[in-house]
Amino acid sequence: METLALVNGWEKKLLDDIRQECLKYGLLVRFFENTAQIIHKLSERNYIMIIIFSDKSSFLEDLESIRKYTEIPVLVIKKQYNGLEKIASIDAGADEYIQMPETISEIMASCHALIRRYTELNQTKQQASSIISRGNLFINMDYHEVIINSQETEFPRYEFNLLCLLASSPGRVFTNEQLYRDVWGEDYLRDADNGLHSCLNRIRRKLEDAGCTSCRIENIRGVGYRFIQDTI
Repeated sequence: METLALVNGWEKKLLDDIRQECLKYGLLVRFFENTAQIIHKLSERNYIMIIIFSDKSSFLEDLESIRKYTEIPVLVIKKQYNGLEKIASIDAGADEYIQMPETISEIMASCHALIRRYTELNQTKQQASSIISRGNLFINMDYHEVIINSQETEFPRYEFNLLCLLASSPGRVFTNEQLYRDVWGEDYLRDADNGLHSCLNRIRRKLEDAGCTSCRIENIRGVGYRFIQDTI
């Protein structure tokens, strides 16, 4: 699941912490600094909700503009609670208005409640997202995206498909023959080893360079490869 966030005056470190925590729950947060960027993203694909982090009252105008373009839940989070402002927020289209809680887990609880309420009221189930979440590695198969530590990393077609296959079943050992057949769609030949190994090495290097500390790809000598996710 993916959500959009409009940010006004919040510390980057806190936002990074929020994004990392959300990834643990399979929720990718994309941060933006103006309403136009949010509306543009809404036109590109479906998102599950919007969060507004703001210290200024001008967010009410942003909220009204956003609400004209979507019916998905909108959560407003303020550092200081204001009862009158909450009423104005709800009137402008917000589904919930809360003060920044002590723990990020409380934000996740509010997000899940709004998402559940939205789907139930619309009497529909969200289509299963083709998303793989493994620690600080987040793969969106529908949109060919790999997010590591909240940053997108480019993976060309075969690298992406190979990573998806391995990450889809942590701990499972895939033989070279299985990997080559499922990713390249061709019969395996010994000459294919070099291409397969080179592709795997590029994936490993990208995971390492991006600081992916939660998972790795292991070689099982004489058998094949497996994806390992460390316990956090």
